[in-house]
Amino acid sequence: MSWTCLVGWLRFTVPQAIVDEVMTLMGGDWVADEKGFLGYGRSWICRGQTGGYGRIGTGAKRAPQEVHVDLSQELLSGWTYQQFQAVAQWVFAKDGHFGRLDVALDDRSGIIDVDGIYVAVVAGHCVSHFRKSQLIAGLDVGSGADTGKTLCMGSRQSDTYLRIYDKAAQQQSKGIVVEGPWVRWEMEWKDERAQAVGLALSVLDQERFQAYIVGVFRTALDFRDCTRADDPKDRYHAPLLPWWKTLTEGMQRAKLEVVKAVKKIEDVKQWAAKSLSPMLGLLCVHPEAGERWLVSTIIEGVERWRAKHYALLAKGQDAQQVLKKVRWWKPTDGFAAGCASTAP
Repeated sequence: MSWTCLVGWLRFTVPQAIVDEVMTLMGGDWVADEKGFLGYGRSWICRGQTGGYGRIGTGAKRAPQEVHVDLSQELLSGWTYQQFQAVAQWVFAKDGHFGRLDVALDDRSGIIDVDGIYVAVVAGHCVSHFRKSQLIAGLDVGSGADTGKTLCMGSRQSDTYLRIYDKAAQQQSKGIVVEGPWVRWEMEWKDERAQAVGLALSVLDQERFQAYIVGVFRTALDFRDCTRADDPKDRYHAPLLPWWKTLTEGMQRAKLEVVKAVKKIEDVKQWAAKSLSPMLGLLCVHPEAGERWLVSTIIEGVERWRAKHYALLAKGQDAQQVLKKVRWWKPTDGFAAGCASTAP
């Protein structure tokens, strides 16, 4: 497809919920954090298979049952539209509200590049409520690689903010091979505007939601055959520029991008080292847990493996042999003593 669509960020709060219910709704592997955030006494972190993170917070003194959720773009990259809609419906069913919601529309056809869009803005073809724009040249300081240009519309402090950037150049600066052009139009909504987009997400099917999003984009800015010298009424009724008409019509037919993550054992090891190792060390030396408890818990965990675990295991070696080894693995007294000796 020449155009793709993705939901780039979800931030919402519900006044009363059970954290386990939220985790089940979100999916993923959530790990308790040692500290809270944003005034919430307890929190959990989830790291995505392709990057990104999510956070859940609860236990605020002002509202002990309130649950706050923050999910980044990379963490959401494998979600289907039905998953996004289920979350939005749950938020409104719980009388919650959205604090931030991003939607990105990608042009892979090369209709116009970032420089061309900026030229149109400079020429006065942009009919918009945005008061300012800024063209930023990207550069990776370490490697010196060109990360592409970004055209920003509006202010980060406002309820609506638009970034238009060269996604192909950004990916190539990371060593990722990208064929052809790739320009991303990414709109960020906050507070009341995020709530309005979230409500649309909860009730519209994918086709109508994408048409709605393109309409919201065009409410924020339109590119028409006019100049700044024209009467304001004439500007709003001037013909659309051909490239903008083609682009927005294509975006309404965009396919939701769902990334199929290919997880490697090195990714799992890195995730465990970052997220689990402190707690695993604590459990190993704690007198009410210890190595024997850890091993028995691991063995019980094997019984709950799903297709993704078996698929990962089968990549490296014979699954049945490894299963046999895990199930008969017994903790050693020497290792347990070693753990205990490291306790403070």
